[in-house]
Amino acid sequence: MKDSLRKIKAISLKETIHILRDARSLILSIIVPVFLLVIFGYAIRMDTENIGIGFVDYEQNSFSREIKDKLQATGVFSKIKDEYSLDEKKFLKNEIKAKIFISSDFKKNFIKRGSSELVFIIDGSDPTLFSSLSGYMTRLIGEERNIFDFKYKVLFNPEMKSEIFIVPGIIALILVVISAILVAMSVSKEFETGTFYTLFTLPLKPYEIIIGKVIPYIFIGLIQFTLVLVFGKLLFGIPIRGNIIFLYFCAFIYILSGLGIGIAVATRFKQTQTSLQVTWLMTILPSFLLSGFIFPIENIPFLLRLLTYVVPARYFLEILRGSLLRGSSFYYLIDDLFFLALLSFLAIFIASKFIKKEM
Repeated sequence: MKDSLRKIKAISLKETIHILRDARSLILSIIVPVFLLVIFGYAIRMDTENIGIGFVDYEQNSFSREIKDKLQATGVFSKIKDEYSLDEKKFLKNEIKAKIFISSDFKKNFIKRGSSELVFIIDGSDPTLFSSLSGYMTRLIGEERNIFDFKYKVLFNPEMKSEIFIVPGIIALILVVISAILVAMSVSKEFETGTFYTLFTLPLKPYEIIIGKVIPYIFIGLIQFTLVLVFGKLLFGIPIRGNIIFLYFCAFIYILSGLGIGIAVATRFKQTQTSLQVTWLMTILPSFLLSGFIFPIENIPFLLRLLTYVVPARYFLEILRGSLLRGSSFYYLIDDLFFLALLSFLAIFIASKFIKKEM
């Protein structure tokens, strides 16, 4: 018994020394729980806040202005914008999520019938948002003034299918995670076996190494994108309303961001296990929680919302939903494409700097 305890103690001591020597893994094991707590605790918000809404008021009297002031005071509809038409341009640019329309005969109908029709136009590409907004509007105005006949018009997803909202998010998640993990595994394994160092003995520049590395994975990523689009269409009825060539170009840029992240992480950490852990933290968690995939970005606290600006999935997801669901053209999505391209360039640039440092 004593002999067994002595052996167990020796093994435990050896393992403790090994853990203490592997500072990167130790830091990750301490940081990760805190990081997960902060991200999940602040990012998962079921409340509806800071929603952009258009207010089309053809009545222009104290009665209609009272409705607007009441909405403004809630904080839920804190971004109320005066609109003068019922067109869908602001929806296509994702500047607003809903519109309230008050007709010019609003007061007249109230005097005549004792009630008036209040038209509520909602972006149906997010079914959860529709449920919360419609319910909140009914409670906010209807309980105090039982005089409104609510009429809802749902754009882009009239059947309110949740998969129409979920599947584009899954596509964005799949592309960046698989691209980053595949290339991170490849590069880190080459560092562990020493074969990556042989590239440094050749007359190659860092960007040449990166380009040579990413080309095969770009093709793999585009094949993955094709498969998920096809199966998304066949299995879930996901519409493809936008330009497919523009969509593939955006997917290409997005895949580059994932590959840049994977190469940068693997070059920095080298060990396969550590590289995979860091890559997972830098891709799947931000893409799931900070991209608008599940929870609207408007609901996330301000400081954490700042992090969403450096999450490539945020921009690609908006491109996917805009192009696939709303049929938004290049003109409406150019801002998202610009920031996506900027982050992809930044990821490749950082990877290039890390490789140059190793040479």
